[in-house]
Amino acid sequence: MSNISKYICLFLAASSISGACLEADAARLSVTASTDSTTLIQASKAMIKVEVSGVGENVRPVSLPEAGQDYNGIEVSSVKADTTKLDDGSVKIVYDIAIQPFDPGTFTLPPFAFASANDTAFSEALTLKVLEVDLDSLTDINPMQGIVSVDRKWYDFIPDWTVWILVGILVAVIAFAAYILLKRDRNVFTKKKKETPPYDLAVMRLNELQTKKLPQSGRDKEYYTELTDILRQYLEGRFGINAMEMSSTQIIYTMRHNAETKPGSELMKQVLEIADFVKFAKVRPLPDDNVKSFNSALKFVEDSKPLPPVEETAGDKKEQTDKTN
Repeated sequence: MSNISKYICLFLAASSISGACLEADAARLSVTASTDSTTLIQASKAMIKVEVSGVGENVRPVSLPEAGQDYNGIEVSSVKADTTKLDDGSVKIVYDIAIQPFDPGTFTLPPFAFASANDTAFSEALTLKVLEVDLDSLTDINPMQGIVSVDRKWYDFIPDWTVWILVGILVAVIAFAAYILLKRDRNVFTKKKKETPPYDLAVMRLNELQTKKLPQSGRDKEYYTELTDILRQYLEGRFGINAMEMSSTQIIYTMRHNAETKPGSELMKQVLEIADFVKFAKVRPLPDDNVKSFNSALKFVEDSKPLPPVEETAGDKKEQTDKTN
């Protein structure tokens, strides 16, 4: 064999080895991870994107969270995967992971790991900072919406006098039916059941709540939901405050600007703040917090108990009669 032939063979062999190396590098496993936000507010949501590329269809996750899992202190809401087959025969997989942190602090998520037949790759670790919700900043009351025009219907064009005639006929029919019923049975209209005063109702419901012992059985959210509902209904029945339709911040603001409820606004604030953390931030309260919240609620109800009417004595009546004469 001549020298030229040897050189040609060596060149072809080197080209084959180089091509095989390039093909192996192209098929090497690669994993990257990123998040749309590194700073979150407590209980807000964020997305983590994990990209796996340069592999065949036999790739498998080694370290990847599942939906509903507590992943290093952060709750995973959902995990979705999208697989794309590339022109070079490899597969690209993109994972969209929805997370929702409920506790404030700094969290480091460990690397995501994937393995193929001959390789294992890791992504970089992710660090998230979760900020606590500032409840005191939610003091602004939004203005009322403007007047909205309503489309007119066909019955809007009926003359008013026609309506009054129909109303008169309806009243006559109701009166005749009432007369027949009264004649048949004098007891058809019973007296309206006497309503329980707001103070008595609140004390009764608080005592019932205490006997349920919900915190002792781990039902903290149910306990604070019922406790705050009792106080909200008491505010509405006792002081006319529509607390059932208000947020905690609006309730405290309204109480502080009401002369009757202002003395108990701090007690109400203590209960509502702990209740909001338990119901919305999933914070587990201490047993002392449960006792303190119940005592604060009971004290607020007792302190705002309506005073009994002052009975006039015989001397007061005589003095009033002398003044009249």
